[in-house]
Amino acid sequence: YNHGQRPLAYSIARRREESMGWHRTGTQILYYGNKICAPKKKGMHCHTLTFTITFSHDDDTCYLSHCYPYTYSDLQVYLDKLELNPECRSFIRRKTLCETEAGNKCDVLTITSRSVDEEDMKHRKGVIISARVHPGETNASWMMKGVIDYLVSDKVEAIELRRRFVFKIVPMLCPDGVINGNYRCGIAGHDMNRRWAKPHPKQHSTIFNTKLMIEDLMQDREVVLFCDLHGHSRKKNVFLFGCDSRYWNRKLNSGPAPVALAERVFPMLMEENSQSFAFHKCRFKVQKSKSSTGRVVTWRQMGIHNSYTVEASFCGPDKGDRVGMHFDIPELEKMGKCICLSIHAQFGKDATCHL
Repeated sequence: YNHGQRPLAYSIARRREESMGWHRTGTQILYYGNKICAPKKKGMHCHTLTFTITFSHDDDTCYLSHCYPYTYSDLQVYLDKLELNPECRSFIRRKTLCETEAGNKCDVLTITSRSVDEEDMKHRKGVIISARVHPGETNASWMMKGVIDYLVSDKVEAIELRRRFVFKIVPMLCPDGVINGNYRCGIAGHDMNRRWAKPHPKQHSTIFNTKLMIEDLMQDREVVLFCDLHGHSRKKNVFLFGCDSRYWNRKLNSGPAPVALAERVFPMLMEENSQSFAFHKCRFKVQKSKSSTGRVVTWRQMGIHNSYTVEASFCGPDKGDRVGMHFDIPELEKMGKCICLSIHAQFGKDATCHL
């Protein structure tokens, strides 16, 4: 917020009279540390956000948001439309991965072209993409929507991706947290992205069952990529965290050793495909504090060398044509397309030219 980010507002009156939806607003924006001690964190303090808004209508109802909202209901409506679309039925399947601790449904999509050739199906590689393990990072859902929209489209690359890969997509890993308005945790108060190492079957059911789903998929085919989509509150641009091959340990890691620097290929392709992606912001350390995250566990326990956390700024880019602008919904959706094109470039038929 101290570097140009502004809150979002939605006015019922302006929507009715001007057809205006969510828009940036606010002046005199300031974000600073206060004297309130953060609970259970010695030496750390809470922060205060202040800003000024002038409302344009009397007796109006207005909503404020940190990022463009994307609710559990939004996801259900979107997935229902996909299921009803006759053009998608031949290559998309929707199932319930599990029920959450609160009894909500966690969806999983399988996207791949149908084939009567069993050998063809066996040779298709697997790709895992997930989002919203942190409920408040709604920009992750808009990137995910971009991924799905592109994969079900009639673009040449999308058709090729469906023919060559089996995509397993979990659009919302923490439905309970989303429904209850949490920012980072599920209803048990746990950060679900710190439970991948030993998830509880009930308290962390979505993580537990996602791991089972990945293990089952790996019995049938090679899984070449894991991407977990997030939002980032401190940095600009879109970037990612990966796992440097130098941290591979024969005693801790599963599977064969990775090729040195191979984990850099995918983010380099991302930068080629989008001006909003910043390779120089990417980091590849495998820190102890991150050992129970999805990125590290799928890399270490499951041997998926290309395992990433993709982060989209809540603010915007500091490079390219959109410097000084916020990320809006179309730009976040474009990042989903960028992910798909980068998968096609690295793992598709011409993959050898990038290795």
